[in-house]
Amino acid sequence: MASNRPTRSKPMKQSTIIWILLVGLSQVGWGVAQQLGSLQRYFVRPELVMRNQQELDLTEAQRNTIVHEIQQAQTQFTGLRWDVQNETQALERLLQARSGDETELLTQLDKILDLERDIKRTQLVLAVRIRNLLDEGQLNKLEEFREQGSERQRRSRRPPPQNP
Repeated sequence: MASNRPTRSKPMKQSTIIWILLVGLSQVGWGVAQQLGSLQRYFVRPELVMRNQQELDLTEAQRNTIVHEIQQAQTQFTGLRWDVQNETQALERLLQARSGDETELLTQLDKILDLERDIKRTQLVLAVRIRNLLDEGQLNKLEEFREQGSERQRRSRRPPPQNP
C-alpha cells in the first residue's frame, strides 16, 4: 500500500534538522540564561549604578572609571553585534540553499555561538569590574535598589483588584 505523504528530499531533511537544532540550542540557551539569572545578584548592572550614582555617593574617580569601562564595553558590543548579524545572515543564506552541507552549516553556527559567548563574556567582565570599584556600603545600597525594582516589577504584573 502506497503512502500519500510526500517524500522529502535529502537537502530538505538537512535543512529541517538544522532548524530543529537551532530551536533546540535556543531552548538550551534559555535554560542556561535562567540558571545564570539566579547569579544576577552577584553582578552589578551598569544602568542601575548610573541611575543611582548620587545615592551611591560615587567618587569622581569611580564615576570616571565606570564611564571608561562602559565605553570600552560598548565599543566591543557594537562590533560583536555587527559580526553576529553578518554571520546570522550567512547562516540564513546557507539554510536557504536547496541542498545544504551539514558541516558548513554547523561551522557557520559555531561562528555565531562563539560571538554570542564573547558578548556574554564582555557583559560579565564589565559587571565584575564595576562591582570591584564599589565599596561594601555602595554594594549594599545597590542591593536595596535591586530589591525595590524587583518588588515594583512584581506589583506591576499583578492584576488590579476587582471591586465587588
